[in-house]
Amino acid sequence: MNRGWIAVALLLASTEAVAQTPSTQTTRFSAARTLIQSGLARETAPGLAIAVARGDSILWEEGFGWADLERRIPVTVNTPFYLASTTKTITATALMILRERRRLDLDRPANDYLGAARIWSPHWNANGATVRHLATHKSGITTFALDCPTSAPDCPFPSMAELIRRYGVVSRPPGESFDYSNLGYDILGEVIAHAARKELGAFMRDEIFAPLGMKHSSLGVDTTATPAPAVPYFWGRGRVPYSRRNFAASSAYSSVHDLVRFGQLHVKVRPPGARAILSDAALDTMQWSVVSAGSQGSYGIGWWVDSSRFGYRSVVAQGGTSASATWMRLIPSERVVVVVLANKGVSFASDVADAVIAELLPRYAAGLDSTRRTPATSAPAPAAARLDTSFVGAWTGFVRTESAEVKMQLTVSDSGAARATFSSRSGDSPGRARFADRLFRLNIAGDLTTTDSTGGQRMNFYLRPGDRIMNGAVTLGVSEASGLEGRVSYWVELERPK
Repeated sequence: MNRGWIAVALLLASTEAVAQTPSTQTTRFSAARTLIQSGLARETAPGLAIAVARGDSILWEEGFGWADLERRIPVTVNTPFYLASTTKTITATALMILRERRRLDLDRPANDYLGAARIWSPHWNANGATVRHLATHKSGITTFALDCPTSAPDCPFPSMAELIRRYGVVSRPPGESFDYSNLGYDILGEVIAHAARKELGAFMRDEIFAPLGMKHSSLGVDTTATPAPAVPYFWGRGRVPYSRRNFAASSAYSSVHDLVRFGQLHVKVRPPGARAILSDAALDTMQWSVVSAGSQGSYGIGWWVDSSRFGYRSVVAQGGTSASATWMRLIPSERVVVVVLANKGVSFASDVADAVIAELLPRYAAGLDSTRRTPATSAPAPAAARLDTSFVGAWTGFVRTESAEVKMQLTVSDSGAARATFSSRSGDSPGRARFADRLFRLNIAGDLTTTDSTGGQRMNFYLRPGDRIMNGAVTLGVSEASGLEGRVSYWVELERPK
């Protein structure tokens, strides 16, 4: 069968599966239903589940399409989906449970709750990074997204202790700036496990999932579960194996029925049959103790916060990869929860949530409609700024990896043109430099072992300038030789010769 016929078969299969799961709400939420049906067809997404609650009532929950396309297993409201970064909100909830039990203090150093593997820094005081800093992405721990390749899901993944040893470097002053970090939340999971004296997945099961009646939820995939977890389908690759990670940043699985119950907790509603696990004051702390995330908005403890969305304060837990999409939007003042889950990365989950809320809240609908009627305008691109003379010239220094210290030489012109050489490879590479948000930002082609950038490999440096020195982190892709895939960050120091 050629690729064209495969695409048609996928499209027809998705449409057929939609018809297999009739809704109990045949007329309500029709706009959202139309978005779901057209989105699944347009993006050839196998399956999706949605749940909507207001107060203690679930108004709509339904599965669309296939949890397993090849085996013709339909999505149900109890099908567990991979949650990606929505896991962070569950991890933050576990954190607040321990805080209420006085098992940890948000404002103590994170290292106080870790074992032998501790976060560290060659320059800054790592003990200045508190538990709260980890929970709000202000610890100075930077970018990290590491996993086994989809072609080798059973590769030997490093332990958390080893990951902290290799990559747990505080690259900026703790508390200074927001940097969304999966590793920061993975380390937070270790903090929770040490404070609870229990493995993180077991703590979530006993203290969150069981009390809330979340019967189809787990940290890490449970392939023995009934119903089976939704199979992930990767853009351009089709069906891929489940990830075997079970860390705190992005490894949870949950059904839409379970996750809407979790959302009800966070709008201060106790779902039927659930036990209280957090006080209202703790929930307020998560949603109101916010930090600025710059152009990304505001972040609380495990929640993205929008202080005024069409007249309402809203909080969002969102996660996504090429093989998954999770969107949970709450309007706490109205006790409204909307959850959308898909087993492929889709672009329309937030639109579906908006359509649901617009049907429930007229003021929200009016605000949403006004944005659709107002044409978007884009500001003209600013003229390229010349670099300050303090950045121009030659720099020497090193990149500290987990196995070696790689020497680096850099030359920068006032136009932002740059060239870099590294002791770990031959030749040099062009790059571009600029100064923004108090950081010297440098983009170099290739990686630490090759100048070849045909595969899209780039190194991104984020350096804090000082008196003739710059230090911080470089983020780059993981080499195939490691048996892993993703992006990691290393410590960098550069000095301009006198």
